[in-house]
Amino acid sequence: MQNYDELILRTRRIDRAAPFPLAHQAVRIALYEEYAARGFYARVVESFGGQAPFSNVLRSKEQHVAALLRLCERFGIPRPLDPFPQESTVEPTWLANCQRAVAGEVGNVQMYAYLLSQVAEPEVRKVFQNLQAAALQDHLPAFRQAVVAAQAQESYHTARGIAPQQAYARHGPLSDFLERAFSQLGPYAGPLGVFSPLLRNAHPALLAGMATGGAGVYLWKHKASRHRKEN
Repeated sequence: MQNYDELILRTRRIDRAAPFPLAHQAVRIALYEEYAARGFYARVVESFGGQAPFSNVLRSKEQHVAALLRLCERFGIPRPLDPFPQESTVEPTWLANCQRAVAGEVGNVQMYAYLLSQVAEPEVRKVFQNLQAAALQDHLPAFRQAVVAAQAQESYHTARGIAPQQAYARHGPLSDFLERAFSQLGPYAGPLGVFSPLLRNAHPALLAGMATGGAGVYLWKHKASRHRKEN
């Protein structure tokens, strides 16, 4: 079953020749767009786990949908059908999904700018402005930062002959932390000393063992030193 204004919703453009008020069309377009974003983010969380920023923004999208549904009730606008739980797909890598999210949030900001130029109702405009601000000030910066981090993560793995799809395999909290740290340090890991080239070139799966072993040596030395002081 399709929405009665399917073309309007799919193109995200108001049709002044359509037999629906402008605010009616605008609210349904905005809600349809938020449905689409929610469906995509939910599918990413399902595929990659509840990692930020997708998990955080997904909760925000639920709030956006709720705000627009309240407008539907307030103005007697039928809510559009949501096809995106079935239609949404994800990209094969975390980086590609983050890049797609950046493009989506840019489109979201532009859509609200367009809709705001078409409607005059103060209540509708206020909701649109709030949702546009959330996309511009919160969601877009978060996904752009995620792109930068993902690019560093995948580059770190590619340099070690590991496919980008494997860049986000879990090795345990400690190993994952070190992996992210070395991927972000990159060529600036000089302060790590003469061992930094070795550590930067280490296979990610070895990092947990190295760190655990180092921690064990430290604890053993600390215990021995304390024992000598007590004696």
